[in-house]
Amino acid sequence: MSVWTPRILTPDTLPAIDRGGGARTIPLVTRETGATSFLNGVTEFAPGASIAHHSHNCVESVMIIEGSAIVDIDGVRTRLGRHDTTFVPANIAHHFENASPSEPMAIFWTYASVDATRRVDATGEVRRVDGEAGAADEERACRETARVRVRPGAEAAFESAATEAAGLFQQAAGCRSFELRRLLEEPSVYLLCIEWDSVADHLDRFRGSAAYSRWRELVRDLIVDDPEVAHDRLVIKGF
Repeated sequence: MSVWTPRILTPDTLPAIDRGGGARTIPLVTRETGATSFLNGVTEFAPGASIAHHSHNCVESVMIIEGSAIVDIDGVRTRLGRHDTTFVPANIAHHFENASPSEPMAIFWTYASVDATRRVDATGEVRRVDGEAGAADEERACRETARVRVRPGAEAAFESAATEAAGLFQQAAGCRSFELRRLLEEPSVYLLCIEWDSVADHLDRFRGSAAYSRWRELVRDLIVDDPEVAHDRLVIKGF
């Protein structure tokens, strides 16, 4: 059973990020929504607008959903119409332009990784795609790991409580992801892994909230002792 809540995302009601040059991006499915293997969203182009030549660290696919476009993929320029779709492998430089001087254009994009980055050719600057959506500085981001020992025989009830609690965490400010793991060697011990924008989002904000009180209420009678909690940051990701 998924710990995430199904959602309907309406671009007109979501915040947009100004990309400059007459382009604006509206992120849709992100890690905060529950994505684990992709990101998607919409970028709108004013008449004649374009974005900088760039590349990504993962596959990207783009569909034209309004107007007409020109895509430049590694120096090859192609005119595209509505529903035409591109597939660009990682590290291939490309960009999109609105082919019309008078009508708007829009694209629907999908990245094949939640850790997608964008490298701008002209400057060499590399940024996370979700960083453009206002995600916290990655140097402040952290993962909370709570080692939880559950009373023998209460494992199923604890997993059910954690499933309900996932929605509380999803709505918490600064919470990026929620994952529950069970130790094979000690079946009554679980690891609750939660990503936060910062330690303060966990300790100062969430722990003082009604959501935290509800979480403790859900599991209070199911666990043996208070969980052992630690925070960490990624140092090396080999593969």
